[in-house]
Amino acid sequence: MEWAIRLFFVLQSVLLQLLRPVLWYLNRQRPSLVPPPKDSILKKSAVDLAAWIRRREITSEAVVEAYICRMKEVNPLINAVVEDRFEEALRDARRCDERLRAGEVNAVTLRTLQPLYGVPFTVKESCSLKGLSHTGCTLVRQGTKAHSDGSFVAALRKAGAIPLCVTNTPELCSGFESANYLYGRTNNPYDLRCSAGGSSGGEAALLGAGASLIGVGSDLAGSIRLPALFNGVFGHKPTAGIISTNGHYPNSDSPWFRKCLVVGPMARYAEDLILAMQIVTSDSKQDLRFDQPIRIGDLKVFYVEDLGESLGSISPSKEIKGSIAKASRYLEKSGATVAEASITIDLGDLEDIVEICFSPIFCVDSLPQILINPDDPKHERSSPAEIVKSFLGFSLYTKSAIFMKLVKDIRGFIPVSKAPFYEKKGEQLRQKLLETLGKDGVLICPTFPTVAGYHNNTVLQSSAAIYCALFNVFGFPSTQVPMGLNENGMPLGFQVVAAPNQDRLCLAVAKELEKGFGGWIPPNDK
Repeated sequence: MEWAIRLFFVLQSVLLQLLRPVLWYLNRQRPSLVPPPKDSILKKSAVDLAAWIRRREITSEAVVEAYICRMKEVNPLINAVVEDRFEEALRDARRCDERLRAGEVNAVTLRTLQPLYGVPFTVKESCSLKGLSHTGCTLVRQGTKAHSDGSFVAALRKAGAIPLCVTNTPELCSGFESANYLYGRTNNPYDLRCSAGGSSGGEAALLGAGASLIGVGSDLAGSIRLPALFNGVFGHKPTAGIISTNGHYPNSDSPWFRKCLVVGPMARYAEDLILAMQIVTSDSKQDLRFDQPIRIGDLKVFYVEDLGESLGSISPSKEIKGSIAKASRYLEKSGATVAEASITIDLGDLEDIVEICFSPIFCVDSLPQILINPDDPKHERSSPAEIVKSFLGFSLYTKSAIFMKLVKDIRGFIPVSKAPFYEKKGEQLRQKLLETLGKDGVLICPTFPTVAGYHNNTVLQSSAAIYCALFNVFGFPSTQVPMGLNENGMPLGFQVVAAPNQDRLCLAVAKELEKGFGGWIPPNDK
């Protein structure tokens, strides 16, 4: 255990407690509500809409237009869209319809070759979509456009899907709050006073608001799963390496960074998440077996409500723990073998979980630049100097980016000499999890200790990153599953984890829990 980082987390927790009354006072008046989606098209899955389009029961133009109208309705409230291609998307949709009418394509071949034919999707700004903003949401790259589609976007387009826009993130994906000086702050559609999370916060907010069907996100330490939790939708962090991160900005040549960073799908419906994964992994060399049926009764389900109670860590709330307990009971009634993870995994192994998670990410060279110097792109600006400028109101960089640069400079408060020790401990824990999960086991655990809080709340909960980051470091797949709303109308949920290349197990459990608990619930839906 490293005392510096643990004491830092303790100080953050103390500061958060002191600020809670201030945050409550500043947010005591509830703002306008995001209206629930009324158009029936907006309540159908991508799988269903694609089938209707193929059979010419609905036009692609009608579907795309419905989503454009919904975005225009909600975006003034949630501020998720960075740049759109609405006119181009409508032209793409009309071409899809014309080809069907002319008999150039037919329902049978489309189902196999282009299963998302005519269906809209949206893209996180850090994942390149040709011709649209690709700045990393930092002022110093203002005006930068993507020269080509990233691999994930290209795969969805090849499958017939139509991109509508790119969405907001923190500056250079450097935090859990999607706010920056270039495009502003994204709000949570379930309560505009609250965070949409990050770094895929714009995607998650659009999805939660019913203004997108499938989103392209990325995840380095929870950047798909945490915003998916906060906005009540599904999000999948794939097994490391099975999907190319080509086109993502920022990126790095660091092997550890490349292992931790993944690009993955987000969706309101579990079947859409599964279809997206089938599409983007169709050329994978791994045996992912997405087409192989899974019986819930054949699965081993382990659950853990807290990943340790060591100094500085944050224990999950009762409502998060309660959602895990409800899901575990449901899966047991469905025939799965269910047990507490502590029966097979010594949770004492988690005493160094903070160091296990942070040392591989920060104790390496070749991490992406954060405080990019526009006058000398090969070198970064000084974090201490930018801290001073930030408090004086002169910095070009957000406080979250400056903080991330500072943590990068001090290598996560962890001595480089200790990195091999924590790497070894991490590998020991990884092997125990591999042995426990095998090819038929999943682990249910928190994504984050709480539901979405007021803006700027998550900034002081850095230690909570361990719940997601652990599985980035280990390369395990993980799916965030929505589990209804709490008494304040905010989304609840958790993640389902499996061994590498067993993504299908996470997704199968997500689909089963959607059947049992309803999945996505529209905001303010009475």
